[in-house]
Amino acid sequence: MVEEIRSKAKELLKTKRVDIIIGYKRASDGVSATPAFVNTVEGADELIWDAYCTYNLSRYLNDFPGKKKGIVAKACDAKSIIVLLQENQLRREDIFVIGVECSGVIDEEKLRFGEGDADRIQFDQRCKGCDPSVYPICDLLIKDKGRAKTPGLEKDPYEAVRKFEVKSIQDRFNFWKEEFSRCIRCYACRGVCPSCYCPRCVADQTMPAWFSKATSFEGNFAWNVTRAIHLAGRCIDCGECERACPIGIPLRDINKKIEKDVKELFGYEAGLSDNGKPLFASFDKEDPEDFIR
Repeated sequence: MVEEIRSKAKELLKTKRVDIIIGYKRASDGVSATPAFVNTVEGADELIWDAYCTYNLSRYLNDFPGKKKGIVAKACDAKSIIVLLQENQLRREDIFVIGVECSGVIDEEKLRFGEGDADRIQFDQRCKGCDPSVYPICDLLIKDKGRAKTPGLEKDPYEAVRKFEVKSIQDRFNFWKEEFSRCIRCYACRGVCPSCYCPRCVADQTMPAWFSKATSFEGNFAWNVTRAIHLAGRCIDCGECERACPIGIPLRDINKKIEKDVKELFGYEAGLSDNGKPLFASFDKEDPEDFIR
């Protein structure tokens, strides 16, 4: 797979089909992977692909305005690109998507604290229930011919949500009250999210100020819930927010709950088709209205 990625990257750069390739390269520790931005044919030899390529690289597509970009994308990352295209943040003709067949990526936290190693990979929770064969957008798909999908990754994607839903409202509130009280408002979740691209975030507005910027429970709760609501119908569960959170708040849980509700109420899943409209840009007279009071 690596040689195919490098070969295609060189071809795209040499023929000027793209100005830059956004992919992965080996980090300085010799094990993990880090984003790579390649603009020369020779530089394409740095590109890699394996289970350590955790990052959602679509976050960087808007960092190169006016340039044609090639991007190495997992199935979940490709969904992010769909969302950005639907919201007119990208132009399809400016992007060449090199899809890579993914068997799951590592759980960085477990690896960091010695619970996993290179010989016994602990797969990230976001991979549970993921269907890596679904590529909603792709110009070239590079398949992993040497290995089948890792056993055990196919699970109910809403298993954790269902377990949480059976708890009382008060228990649920107390759980999130404790979690959000730990938030230090570093906004790492916002910085790493492909769908957080507003020129000025509501959290930074002061006239009017929508909620306190202090790291109090009230301000933290308002920030985290507001961001989760803003991602309704847009989050593709790449898990970057939770991975980047230095405090370890389980942000995926609240996003998965909203994702589940959107799917059940409106039959909508983010990032599956570049022909459709975003959820909140669509109207269907058959949409449920039970939530209106």
